[in-house]
Amino acid sequence: MKKSIGDSLFAKGWTFEQGLALVKKAGFDGVELWLGDKPWFQMNTSDAEVRALRRKVEDTGLTVSNVANALDWDENISARDPRIREKALRHVERQIETAQLLGTDSTLVVAGLVTAEIPYNEVYGRTIESLKALGEKAAKARVKIGCENCCAEQRFLITPREFWQFLNEVNNPWVGIHLDVGNIHETGFAEQWIEIHGPRITRVHLKDVLRHRGRCGDQSVYTNIFLGDNN
Repeated sequence: MKKSIGDSLFAKGWTFEQGLALVKKAGFDGVELWLGDKPWFQMNTSDAEVRALRRKVEDTGLTVSNVANALDWDENISARDPRIREKALRHVERQIETAQLLGTDSTLVVAGLVTAEIPYNEVYGRTIESLKALGEKAAKARVKIGCENCCAEQRFLITPREFWQFLNEVNNPWVGIHLDVGNIHETGFAEQWIEIHGPRITRVHLKDVLRHRGRCGDQSVYTNIFLGDNN
């Protein structure tokens, strides 16, 4: 098992190099880069600039573990508006492209957002349609799309069997689940998700929670690993 940490957790005002140095000092093996979150990795970051990021990571003695996406909450592949949906699809395509440039075979996508205005069945069908198209690009690039389980935050794919059936319908081995064990406490148990999804898990976000403190996404629920309620 290799441990990495997201550059989204670098302190405000830090440079990329400062963050990498501390990641290495803390004993991590790699770094997860979040597209759209930090100034050094945006949609308009050129291929040459992405390659330069990789060199900086590797010169520090680390690897890029995954390419995540900070843009999904505003522009999702399940959006009803085709203009927004097209932007969201392009975000994921760019994740796949940059994953290749960065030397990793994995991406994280928040796939599907249910709202009062956009109901579950509509989101379900449109998300599958989008992932089928993106899955073809992922297969050609040999980069996996890991759909993160945000459960209560997404109001979508709440149970492990539900998520399993969803991936069955996408029906592409290059589309799996990026399992966040800290996003399950409201609706289930992380170990049961692991048992059901097994080899479909592309990466794991590891964090611990105290259930009595609140809901998924509320920062107050999180605590140090091994001090919370996760098994």
